[in-house]
Amino acid sequence: MAGPDNQRSANFVIPAGESSLNYTAKALTQKIVNFEFTIKRTLATTVGPTIYEPDRPTTPDPALVFGEMHGIFHTTLLGGQMDLLLVRSGTKLFRHAGWQRGWEELYTGLTSDTRGGAFPDQFVVVSDKVVWTNGIDQPIIIDAHGNATPLGFNIAPSPPSVYGPGQFAATSFFYPNASGYSWRGDIGTPGDVLSGTQGAVLDGAWYYYAQFEDIYGNMSPPSPISNAAWIRTVQADPYSPKAGGETTGATIDDLTRQFFIRLTSTGPEHTVATHIFRTPDTRRASTKPRQLVRLAGREPSIFGDRHADSDLGDEMEMTVAVPTFRTMCVHEGRLVIANTPADPGIVRISEPGFAGTFLADNFSYPDVHGADVIAVASHMGMLLAFTEGAVYDITPDPQTGELTTGRTLIQGIGCTAPRSISALYNGFLIFLGRDGFYSCDARGSIKLISDDIHKVLNYDMNTSKFRKAVSVVDPVSREYHCAVPIAGTPENRITFCYDGQNWRRHDFESLSIDDITITEDYRQLVLFVGKTIGSVNPAWNVFVKDRETANYEVPARTAYYRSGWFFGDDTGSTFLHVRTLYLGMLDSWNDKFTIRFYRNNSWKPVIEMTDVLAIGVDDDSDVVRDVAGSAIIGQARVHEPRLFWRMVPVGLENAYSWAFEIEAAYPTRLNLASVAYDVSAASGGNNRGRVPLRADV
Repeated sequence: MAGPDNQRSANFVIPAGESSLNYTAKALTQKIVNFEFTIKRTLATTVGPTIYEPDRPTTPDPALVFGEMHGIFHTTLLGGQMDLLLVRSGTKLFRHAGWQRGWEELYTGLTSDTRGGAFPDQFVVVSDKVVWTNGIDQPIIIDAHGNATPLGFNIAPSPPSVYGPGQFAATSFFYPNASGYSWRGDIGTPGDVLSGTQGAVLDGAWYYYAQFEDIYGNMSPPSPISNAAWIRTVQADPYSPKAGGETTGATIDDLTRQFFIRLTSTGPEHTVATHIFRTPDTRRASTKPRQLVRLAGREPSIFGDRHADSDLGDEMEMTVAVPTFRTMCVHEGRLVIANTPADPGIVRISEPGFAGTFLADNFSYPDVHGADVIAVASHMGMLLAFTEGAVYDITPDPQTGELTTGRTLIQGIGCTAPRSISALYNGFLIFLGRDGFYSCDARGSIKLISDDIHKVLNYDMNTSKFRKAVSVVDPVSREYHCAVPIAGTPENRITFCYDGQNWRRHDFESLSIDDITITEDYRQLVLFVGKTIGSVNPAWNVFVKDRETANYEVPARTAYYRSGWFFGDDTGSTFLHVRTLYLGMLDSWNDKFTIRFYRNNSWKPVIEMTDVLAIGVDDDSDVVRDVAGSAIIGQARVHEPRLFWRMVPVGLENAYSWAFEIEAAYPTRLNLASVAYDVSAASGGNNRGRVPLRADV
C-alpha cells in the first residue's frame, strides 16, 4: 500500500516470459480509500460511523439538539475512576453524564462562530483537571466533579485603602502619630537615640497589595500598590503633653502603631480567598511585598494590621493575568500557553501544579522576529514551539524552571495546524506543515513523510483552512489519523491515515469531522463531532468512527483499491499479455463489486466488470447461506471468515503497462488478503522489437 490518488507510482517489473506472482494486498496499492487494516493485516472496507448515543425516552431533555459542534474530548480522572466526555456545541460546554442522564450543561456564554482563520478548540489534562481554550473566550478549567470555572484570573483586585496615624507635627496638644487611626501595634522601626539616652521610632512608609486565590490555588495578578501608611519619628523619652505637666514615661513599645486596611474588590465567583501582602519599612528595608494574611471569602472586608515586619511571610510572586491564548500543551506537569491576541509570538509556562498561575518574568519568544507561535508540544523531554516557518526547542531550564530562548531545530518547515500534532507509538511526532506532513524523532530530527500524497494535499485539499485540521492516533490500528478540509469547502471531510510507512484515506462523503478524540478507557473508541453535508438543516452529533448500529443509517461512501502500474521491464518497453487476475479474500459480504483494468499509464478504464462476488462458493459449510446480512436469531451461526480465491479473466493484450482498480459501494464489504496474476511478455524476439517508429500513428 502506498497511499491516496496521484501520489508516488508503485511500479512493478514483470520479467519477460511466463509469470505468475502473488502479492499481499498491501504491497500493490497506489490508491486506497475507505479501507482499513484488520487485526489479521488484511484490507477491509471501513465500518461505521454511527451516533454515539441514540435517542431514548430516559434522557432528561429528549429535545436536546446540538448546535454547531466545535470540540470533543475524552479522558479519565481520579486515577481512572472518573470517566469524562466533554463536547463544545454552540455557546455551551456539555458533559456526558452516562446512559441514563444524557448530556448536562457545564458552561455557557461561549463564542459559537469560528471567525475565519481561528484556531480549533483544544483540550489538555493537567493536575487531574481539563483545560479548554478556543483562542477567543476566556479559557476554562474543568475538574472530575463537573465544576467548570475560568482558568485562574484575568483581572487584578483593586488596591487596598490603608489608614494610619495622622501626619501632624508636634504641638502643645498633639505629638507625632497621635492623630488619625492611631492604635497601638507592633509596626514601626526602632532607631538610635535622637537626644539624651533614649531610643526612638523612626520615620517609615509601608505599602499594601492584594491577590485573589481561586478554588484550585491559582493566584491572580497583584493589585496596584496602595496608598502609603506613614509613621513619623518620635522619641521614647518621657514626654509632657502640657507645659509643666506630668511625663508619660513612654517606651518604644508605646509608640509603635497598627494600620487599618479596607479591601474594596469583590472577587469572581470562583474566588475562595484574598491574600494581603505588605512591604517592610520601605525607607530602611526591602520594597518587596511579603505575605501578611489570607482572608477567606471573596467579598470586601476590613483588617487591622498590627504585625511587625519580622512577622511577615514569603515574598509575593509577581504573577500575570491569565490571557486568552490560542494554543497550549502540558510539559512536565505545567501548562504551556502561546499566541495571545495581544502578543502572538509569546510562550508562557505555569507554575507546577497550578495551571492558572503564570509568573510575569517566565516567558519566551521562540522566533527572534516575533513570528506567530502556531503550536506547542511536549515530546520526548523537549518542549517544542512551532511557527509556520520553523521549529524551536524551548525546553525550560531544569534548575530554574524558566523557559529558554531555545535552539532552532529547523528553518523553513513549521506547523500550520496545532491539532494535527500527535505522537505515534514508535515515538515519532507527526504534524502538518504548509506543504505536507512531517515527523520529529526523539533527537529533534525532522523529515517530510508525505511525498506519496504531495499532489493530493496541495491540489485537492483546502490549504487555506489547514489550521482546522484535527488528529488522533487510533489505539487499535495504531495509526495516525488526520482530518483535513478538501478544496472548495471549509469542513474536514477527508481523513489521512499513516501507519508509519504508508498512507491511505477515509472519505465519508456526506459527513464532516469538526473535532476528533479517543476514549482513554478500555473501549478505545475513536469519537468525532460533525454534521451532515448538503442538508439545509445539518444534523450535528457525536459519532463513533468504527461502529454501526441499526438506528442510524450509515452515510453513503465508496471504497477504492487501486494498484500501481505493472511493467514488463525497467524501461517499460516490453509489451505484456495479462490473462488472469486472482483475488484472495475473506468472506465478508454476499454481494458483488466492480473491478476495472487500465493500460499504458492512462486512467481511462479499458475493461470493467461489475459482477465479481465478494464471498466464496459454498462447499457444504453453509457459509454463503448463513451470512450476517440475513442472520436469524436462534438459527444463524458464527463462522470464522474463510480465505478464498476469485479468478477474474482479464484478456488484456499488447500493453506496456497495466493496472487495476476495485470499487465497492456501501453496503458491500470487502476483505482483501492477496492478489495474484498470470502474464506473459509479447516481445517478438526482442524486448523492444514492438516499440513504434518515430512517425508511427
